[in-house]
Amino acid sequence: MKNLQLPFAFLRFSARLFVLLLCMAMHPLHAQEESEYVRFVPGNMEWEGELQTAIVSFENAAGVQLNLVAAVHLGEEEYYARLNDYFRTQDVVLYELVAEPNQVPVRGSRESSTSLVGFIQQAMAKFLNIGFQLDEIDYTQSNFLHADLTPSQLNALMASKNENFFTMFLNLAMAQMAEQNAAPDDRLSSFNMLSLLSAMNSENQNAALKFLFAQELGRSGGVIVGEELEQQLTLLGERNKAALRVLGDALQNSDFRRVSIFYGAAHMPGIEREISATMGFARTGLSWQSAWIVP
Repeated sequence: MKNLQLPFAFLRFSARLFVLLLCMAMHPLHAQEESEYVRFVPGNMEWEGELQTAIVSFENAAGVQLNLVAAVHLGEEEYYARLNDYFRTQDVVLYELVAEPNQVPVRGSRESSTSLVGFIQQAMAKFLNIGFQLDEIDYTQSNFLHADLTPSQLNALMASKNENFFTMFLNLAMAQMAEQNAAPDDRLSSFNMLSLLSAMNSENQNAALKFLFAQELGRSGGVIVGEELEQQLTLLGERNKAALRVLGDALQNSDFRRVSIFYGAAHMPGIEREISATMGFARTGLSWQSAWIVP
């Protein structure tokens, strides 16, 4: 039995790192309830449930409403359609995308992403029969404003830290091992030998595997990344700084009364921490959107 546990433990570990880096970190950075931006809600039947993402609202003393819209990069087409409708109600939407500011994804184009990460995400979306964010979100809306690093900026920042994707994997692996040491039984994980065997033997294998991925993505324990490591990782800390710089400029425009930041869920605790501590924003509301519906 011990020989069987190793590959399943590796699969569980790999799935979480895949989620954080390849799916752009859908896990929250901390397990505290106030910092959760993604959750899984189980249904009443076997292999039934929903992966949900949060829209958290804030307001400052000037009455500006700021909404942190947590993104998952794979989701139901209806989920993205609702987000498109929501974004039309905003004065400005600050979005994440490592690209040149004028390099706008073409909605519905299968050439939305030419990177290896994008290719894997698209392949996974097809396997799970769900949509891919760059194919579904309308980035051509006039109120969309790029709020991320460019590829050259990202590469320069990583080089200045002697950082590469291998070192990021290594740091995340260390965080993962620390979590496993703190909770070696890992009772909350959906990725275990019994559940995977059950999913593979299910009549609807696709729905069962989708359920396990959704449950794991919504687990608040996930890959726990502390504030110090967040700041070290360019993909998290430096991109948060880029978004906050654009937000600071946007707040100077008196016409922007309804502002949204559309970023990956893992970025949101750090962004929330900064807007609360340095920009005078306080929480005013929370709503949940169904990103994945299983079956």
